[in-house]
Formats: sequence, C-alpha cells, structure tokens
Amino acid sequence: MSRAELRAVGLVRRYGGLTAVDHVDMSAPPGMITGLIGPNGAGKSTLFKLLTGVEQPDEGAVLLGDRDISKLRPDKRSRLGLVQTFQVPSLFTSMTVRDNLLVGVENRRRDYGGGLFGLGVRKNPSHEQVVDDMLASLGLSDLADFVAGSLPTGALRLAECARALCAHPDVLLLDEPASGLDAVETERFSALLRRIADAGVAIVLVDHDVDLVFTVCDQVYAMVGGKVVAHGDPATVRANPTVQSVYLAQGSVAA
Repeated sequence: MSRAELRAVGLVRRYGGLTAVDHVDMSAPPGMITGLIGPNGAGKSTLFKLLTGVEQPDEGAVLLGDRDISKLRPDKRSRLGLVQTFQVPSLFTSMTVRDNLLVGVENRRRDYGGGLFGLGVRKNPSHEQVVDDMLASLGLSDLADFVAGSLPTGALRLAECARALCAHPDVLLLDEPASGLDAVETERFSALLRRIADAGVAIVLVDHDVDLVFTVCDQVYAMVGGKVVAHGDPATVRANPTVQSVYLAQGSVAA
C-alpha cells in the first residue's frame, strides 16, 4: 500500500507580535527519516504542534498526500495515519504496558495483513499476538505486565513508541523520543527507526540528541528564529555556517 507524504506549505504561527513559525516549507516523504533541529526558541516545538494538530496555522497548510489537514484535530489526523509520541510520555500510567499497547491495536486504521514494518509481527495476527510480537521486537517482553507508571523513563519512551506503532501509522512524529535513553537503548531505538522507515513509513524526529539526528536521519531541517535556515542531508546541514555558529558551536540542543 502506498503511503502519503506529510508536507508543510508556507506555515505561519503568530503569538501577538511574535512570529514563532515564519513561512516554513518542509516535507517528510515515505521511507525517510526527517530530522528537525535548532536552538531554544527556534520554533521547532510550535512547528511540531502545527503538524500534529495541537495548534492551527495562521497562514499556510499542512498536507497529508493531497489532502489539506490543517484544520483537523489530532485524533482526526491519527485516523488518517498520522501518529505522534510526546515529549512527556503519555501512556496510561495505571495500566500495564501490555494493556497500553492493546489500546494502540484497537485504534489502528487498517489490518496488519502481511505483518508490521518488518518487526516480526506475524501475518493476520490476533490483537494479543500483535502486542506480544511488538514487545519482543522492542525488547520489552519482560516489562509487559508492569504498570506503566512504574517504568524508568527509557522503558516508558520505548513503550510509548511501541503503542504508536501498533496503530499502524503512515506518518510517525516523534517529539524527543531519545530523552532518558541510555547508550544501548539509543542504539536499539536508532535501528528500530531505520526498520520502520525502510518499511515505507514517513518519520519526523525532533530530538535534543544532535548525534542521533545526524546519524539516523536521511534529511535534516534546521530552524532559527522561526525560519528554516538549512535543509539537506545531515553532512550538508552540519557544515552549514549558520547552523555551526548559532546552534552547534554554542552547544544549545534543547527543543
């Protein structure tokens, strides 16, 4: 099944006299990992909110394929295949990890048919089989029956990502998913993202871990002052003089 490209076209978001997002164009094609970086106040978080539907633009449009989704709420966008994770993990903390993933399965937009993203999810599985396979693929099987609220941050973030994947998205937007992960978890997470993208999913990654972004992403957008100041492959963006002086040289990597 062909998957849709996520695009921002001339997006503008103002708060009084402040323009937080200033005529931003970007695209997240299927099968690619798109990174978004920039210093504090660059507009990344606001752009992410516009893409996910938490906020609506003052100008411009958000397109999923050829459909304008600019006015749709996050839940409506999710039903169209655009799924997100949050900077603060949003699992149901009183439920087990397994039950959280079952919520993702029940909210999926289509059947799993031939499996799921090459993650070892069997063909035409039951809901319970999807969850078991996903837990195994992400190394979370031992935590399946733990209450989510009792998990350390790294495991909690991986569990939230697992739930998002259970919804079988076309576009996956990740807001600082590597925060709290140790080196081993980050390496495993990077490999997971690559497998998901290779299965045709469009991924948008906003993370303070610049090394992760430049390592795993196919393309990177750098924002400063609400504008995109650089776009291209990771090596090109890393070498950009503005990115070097305003962002990398100062070591300012917070979202």
